[in-house]
Amino acid sequence: MAALDPLGRKRRFAGKTSLRRRCVALALVVAASAALPPSSGGAVSAPAAKPKDLKKEYAKLKKRADALNKEYRGELISLDQAKRAAERAGLEADRLTRDFETARADLSRFAASTYMSGRLDTIPTVTAGDPKAAIRDITMVEHLARNTGRRIQSLESLASQATRSQQAAGAKLAAVRKEIDELEGQRARVKKLLAKYKPEVPTTPGRPDGAPKTKSPLIGPSMTSRMRTLMLAIDGRFGPFPAIGCSRPGDPQDHGSGRACDFMESTGGSMPSSGARAHGDAVAQFVISNGSRYGVKYVIWRQRIYDMRGGGSWKAMSDRGSVTANHYDHVHVSVL
Repeated sequence: MAALDPLGRKRRFAGKTSLRRRCVALALVVAASAALPPSSGGAVSAPAAKPKDLKKEYAKLKKRADALNKEYRGELISLDQAKRAAERAGLEADRLTRDFETARADLSRFAASTYMSGRLDTIPTVTAGDPKAAIRDITMVEHLARNTGRRIQSLESLASQATRSQQAAGAKLAAVRKEIDELEGQRARVKKLLAKYKPEVPTTPGRPDGAPKTKSPLIGPSMTSRMRTLMLAIDGRFGPFPAIGCSRPGDPQDHGSGRACDFMESTGGSMPSSGARAHGDAVAQFVISNGSRYGVKYVIWRQRIYDMRGGGSWKAMSDRGSVTANHYDHVHVSVL
């Protein structure tokens, strides 16, 4: 005998209807389960790297880097740059991994709920005796199946992004490790260099030590005697420059402590001419070649740094956004 629904309409084949609903639900459960990691028997792999391992490795390297910064009188710019890049990559990897885990958990809950209830909450009862209702219900099933497919595709995309990001973070950490190993390998030589060039404090503005006037306009005349000696040597050999900028009160790095000067090759933030660029190349090479004589710490020119405490080579720097910030229009020289 056919059953009656609450409105008095006949319902036929109740057992078959329940079976159809469960088959539809199970089909979507299988589709959703395909997005789970291999441990659950699925096709989409979870990100292979472990963020905790990356964080642990970064903490170890940071401790070594901080010790080097202190031991080598700070401003190991290439090392600090590598550390910041690794930290940014690690944070991005963490974010993408969290997004993947959240999406995977949502899809897993959806699959489990559908299977346990034997129905899809948004699908009305499939009524065998009502063709229009059956068509409507099938359309809804197809819609939900497409939506599930999109969820799976989104999860696959997140897994791929998280994996690539974690690989990038690992590569950045490897660069930090290489930089630290190189600097630690120079420890004996750097100790001798630092022992030879004790820390100095800047003299008062002007030239109280009787130093001669410069060929170039001088901005910020307060500096250490070591920086003044090198500045006058560069200006005397290569000047006049458009300007030489030295002390900058409040600067947290060497310009603030009177241990750095910028030798301008162009003005107004413009890229220097080919002749000025060749002139800057000559200035930078002179400083490097006479680094031990003048107590040079590092030279920055054309988005590269040559640190006398490192392995003895130019290293690329990250893009800081402008001609001046990237040191294309001036040669920066810092002393110990």
